[in-house]
Amino acid sequence: MSEKRVLEKGVVDSKEIVDKGMEKGKNVAGRVATDLGKTMDEIMINLKSLQKDVDSKINEYKEAAPSKIELDLIDAGDSLYVKADLPGVKKEDIDVEILEKELTIKSYFGSSCEDKEGTCNSDKCEFLIKGRKYGPAERTIKIPFKIKTKEAKAEFNNGVLFLELPKVEIKKLKVNIK
Repeated sequence: MSEKRVLEKGVVDSKEIVDKGMEKGKNVAGRVATDLGKTMDEIMINLKSLQKDVDSKINEYKEAAPSKIELDLIDAGDSLYVKADLPGVKKEDIDVEILEKELTIKSYFGSSCEDKEGTCNSDKCEFLIKGRKYGPAERTIKIPFKIKTKEAKAEFNNGVLFLELPKVEIKKLKVNIK
């Protein structure tokens, strides 16, 4: 009986306390969910902006970095042959360095805004598509055999550099076993 009297005098029962706590919890959870959603949206916007910046920097680097010269290395027994594609390059813009087991080819692909006469119109130049190489290009490869560097031959024709690299003969010594 004393319990009933306490309830009648304005003391809230436990169910009511739990209900009010649940309501407050729902309100707090709703605000947290809303704030979290806004934060996630801001993170996504910032990530997309960062991705654009990174892509821009990568493209700037690709345009400024030396291009890689495309080539084939062919083993033909006594010699190695190299065919390197250098379209539009002048013979005097090619540099070849050969060490015993290393080959470096350096070149320069003309200005990006030259017209067919070879004059540069960079003031009027705006690329709509840019897929060709311009500027310096370089390629260094390790050669799997020692080369007779003084006997190497080079020829340049129709944009293809052709190198003949004679191999150093490896003399085999037969050892007699006693």
